[in-house]
Amino acid sequence: MRKYAIRRFYQTIIVLWVVMSLLFILFRMLPGDPTSMLVDESLDEIARQQLRVEWGLDAPLYQQYFVFLKNLVQFNFGVSFFYRIPVWEALYSPLFNSIILMGTGLSIAIGLGILLGAYLGWKRGGKLERFGLIFSLMLRSTPIFWLGIIVLMVFAYWLAIFPTGRMRVTGYVAANLFQTYFSLDFLWHMALPLLTAVLHFLSDPLLVMRTSMLEVRGEEFLEFLESIGIPERSLIRHSMKNALLPVVTFVALSVGFVFGGQVLLEVVFAWPGMGREMLLAIERRDYPIAQGSFIIMSSMVILMNFVVDLLYGYLDPRIKYD
Repeated sequence: MRKYAIRRFYQTIIVLWVVMSLLFILFRMLPGDPTSMLVDESLDEIARQQLRVEWGLDAPLYQQYFVFLKNLVQFNFGVSFFYRIPVWEALYSPLFNSIILMGTGLSIAIGLGILLGAYLGWKRGGKLERFGLIFSLMLRSTPIFWLGIIVLMVFAYWLAIFPTGRMRVTGYVAANLFQTYFSLDFLWHMALPLLTAVLHFLSDPLLVMRTSMLEVRGEEFLEFLESIGIPERSLIRHSMKNALLPVVTFVALSVGFVFGGQVLLEVVFAWPGMGREMLLAIERRDYPIAQGSFIIMSSMVILMNFVVDLLYGYLDPRIKYD
């Protein structure tokens, strides 16, 4: 186990380096000049060149790359071209906004998906199982922006129960962190995007858990437990534990949505999260903000895959590490 963990750790470091290098190259390949987004046409070329020197864009590409790696090791993502403040300060609020919305939505969707998927897999062949399967496939094939628009039409326009978007009413100023994310106004504004996120992400863990339960139901250990008179509830619990491995992998891949947000969802509901911020950063050619956003998202996905690989042996003792 220790040798495997060390080997996977080094592999994770290499993967992180490759991903960061690709991000650096891809953002430098984007057409346009970041200075053209801020410098007025009435200003001369000298002012534009001063901005390029200030932002380090006048240096050769290989020098920019080494500075990028050096700052990355120090967890320094640089200064935003647009906001003129450190990237961490610019991303602090959008990051927490996405974590609150997507973390809550994914947690509810995964919890419901595991329970419903386990039940549908155990009760295969019934009317409820067929209805649940059709409903899940419908949710899976529905684009999240279309689902968000339908939710808005029903609850914000027809019923007029919830607001159409944003995180809080205009002019509201929170005195502390608790008032920011736990006030009734915030929860009222989060209801519709949260419902959309839960409905959109519910189908994947449900279908994965159902399929995994169908595979586990044919195992010999269940036949043995059933033959000695174990109650059905206990049989379901034993089956769920053995069927969780594919769902754990799905959870690891979903972490990127928690830290990176969901662009279409945040645009539909005007939610000031990471996904919306990444879209704005690309439009503004704000390389530091865009790089920082993608680095956070990709790093969490890679690290969570590393953690899941180590958890597999704990969840299923039959798995042996080479």
